[in-house]
Amino acid sequence: MTTPAATPLTPEQARIIAERKAALVAAVEDRLPEFVKACRDPEVPKIIIQHQDAFGADYQDDEYLLLGRAIKYAGIHGKELRIHGKNRETLDQV
Repeated sequence: MTTPAATPLTPEQARIIAERKAALVAAVEDRLPEFVKACRDPEVPKIIIQHQDAFGADYQDDEYLLLGRAIKYAGIHGKELRIHGKNRETLDQV
């Protein structure tokens, strides 16, 4: 079974996607500057590992959204984001 060819975007669709991508990039660059450096650095391995407490340790919706944006941002830069650890593990060490 073959996958059908993608339908070309209209100029309006392309504009909307470009705006969304720009908003995603701006949000990640504003909130996660060290992560951005890792994604842009060609010396950093293709797989970036983060503890799950880095995103949403207090079960906040905006942190879940930021995690999704970080995943997409990493992909834009040819990196893969992997998550490890247990819930609130780093917070219990304080």
